[in-house]
Amino acid sequence: MSEDSLTNANAMNPDGLMTATPGLTHSKVLVWLDQTGLPAWQIGVTSFFVLSVIGILVLVASSYPDPGMYSNVVAFNAIVNYLLVFYLELGRGWHKDFQRMLEFDQSLYDVSRIMTPSKGILMAEILLAIVSAFVNLQLNNLSERGYALFTSLGMLMLFLQYILAIFIVDLFSRQLLMLNRIVKEIRLDLLNTEFYSSLADTMFRFLRLYIFGLCIVAISFNIFDAESGGFNELLISMMPFYLPGLLMMGLFLIPFNGFKSRMRLVKSIELNHVLRAMAGDKAHLKASLIGADADKLSMVDLMYYEDRIRKIKEWPFTDRIRSLLLFGVLPPLTWVIAALIEIFIEGVL
Repeated sequence: MSEDSLTNANAMNPDGLMTATPGLTHSKVLVWLDQTGLPAWQIGVTSFFVLSVIGILVLVASSYPDPGMYSNVVAFNAIVNYLLVFYLELGRGWHKDFQRMLEFDQSLYDVSRIMTPSKGILMAEILLAIVSAFVNLQLNNLSERGYALFTSLGMLMLFLQYILAIFIVDLFSRQLLMLNRIVKEIRLDLLNTEFYSSLADTMFRFLRLYIFGLCIVAISFNIFDAESGGFNELLISMMPFYLPGLLMMGLFLIPFNGFKSRMRLVKSIELNHVLRAMAGDKAHLKASLIGADADKLSMVDLMYYEDRIRKIKEWPFTDRIRSLLLFGVLPPLTWVIAALIEIFIEGVL
């Protein structure tokens, strides 16, 4: 992986396209979509309309007898293209985060080797997606005689869903491994702690995409299960979507807990120097971050510095991120909960 691709977000290749985002290299089609430089939502919306039109045309050409299948195709396309947006946003966002980390600590460059999967892993992922799509096709009786074109469409859409979901898990796993390495190796600067909040950006990005996905999946599965309309059936149908997401969210606590332990240790060492100096033993203060000015500091200065060190947050969550969680995440989450309650009441009545 070239260093320029990591440090220059707007680098161009000889063909005039943007350099592919490191980590988003799972297939040539995805690389091309990424290189267009278009926002992920614009790519997803465009792909949604294109695939929906193709799906409807296939149903018309096949003279498929079930009219409800038209809405199902559109709903299924919504899920597939949400996964596409998720993939692009997750990869592009992490790349920007890692660029900021490199600007702060260039010794982290070796961690970037984790980003790109090997060809063997890619082949295994593609094979897993093909097998999963074929099994799903058979279990849901979508392989019907006399509708070969429709069966091919179903196989394609299922493959796209599975391959994007697998690529997202692969991308998430690599980001988690990189984050775990980063929190162990990044230099800790108690005089410049504002930067460390960027370590949590990847988790909140995942959370926003996850909640948005729950909205899309809930609406789509409500269309699929329009006849039954049962709340329990909806929850069971959505289980492969929301349970892995909750598990993946929980895994972020592993690297963050490691960062907290490191920050707590560094704070305790610095506070030990300051407290000894306040007790009259200023020899230890020379080993602290303010050691160069040890002879110039008064007791008031030491008390102020002690208070500043104690207030440093050990978790990489700032007030800005808390505000983002409160005003940017809770409103759509409330909407999802309200929609589920409405479906539940309709099912009971």
